[in-house]
Amino acid sequence: MMKRNKKRLIVCLLIITLLVVGNKLFNYIILLIPTQIELKDNTFDDPNGHILIGNDRLLWDTGASRTVLLSDFKQKKHIIGFSLSSDTHNKMQFTKLYFSKNIVLHRILIKNSVYTEIYKFNISKSIQNLNISGILGMDIICNHNWLLDFDKNIIRNFDKTCKYDALSQFKLTYFKKNIPYTNIKIENVYLKDILIDSGLNLYFLLLKSDIENINAIIEPDTVMKTNSSGLFSDSIPSKQYVYTNIKINNTVFDTLTINEGEKRLIGIGFFRKFDKVFWDSGKKEVRFYKNTKR
Repeated sequence: MMKRNKKRLIVCLLIITLLVVGNKLFNYIILLIPTQIELKDNTFDDPNGHILIGNDRLLWDTGASRTVLLSDFKQKKHIIGFSLSSDTHNKMQFTKLYFSKNIVLHRILIKNSVYTEIYKFNISKSIQNLNISGILGMDIICNHNWLLDFDKNIIRNFDKTCKYDALSQFKLTYFKKNIPYTNIKIENVYLKDILIDSGLNLYFLLLKSDIENINAIIEPDTVMKTNSSGLFSDSIPSKQYVYTNIKINNTVFDTLTINEGEKRLIGIGFFRKFDKVFWDSGKKEVRFYKNTKR
């Protein structure tokens, strides 16, 4: 009797081990499958400056490492784990990780996606007010090249081998495939590991010490109190500094606004200083083109 029970226990342990190993192997294989996106509506528009794609209002966010859905589109999905999501102000939430072979958002198709789901009542009021369906993160963005045309309000995605005009007015190079950190120089202040974050509706967000170093070289024209927000945060007190004729790398900008915060970020406001932006995932470059004065 004891031998029989021992054999049953061994068989149960083997089954459990195979299930755990099989599940981990399945999840690993899923993460190796490149996620692709098809845009049937290439327009974007938002009065607040965000890049919201089409009527689906999917936020194009290079500061998000993982794609997030805020609604259930009745797609077939499999839970594969958990993730810790954080926002600009380091506020965090545990979220479930899902895999779906096909997600159809009216005129956007996402294939082989690993994503998180966050219910709308768990996000900040400012993000709720955008009425977005989700956040397109770098896990998908990094698999394509992208052209943002601010004159026509159109966004297009291409194969990573697609080439575009190399003679840009401004260029940023980032280091990691899915986390676009770069280095820049504002006046003579070198700033390392600054995240290129198109989901941030500001020009720049810098540390207080960074701004103090910049102010020692060039005096801001205006300093004002303001509030900022994030995915989970609302009404965070901050300061905003406005400069004229300020140099970034080797380019002088007539005006620039920098907000004080807990991270170093380049936001979509800086993108909109230009007419077109080409996000080159293949070369890990962001090239900015300017035809008119902005």
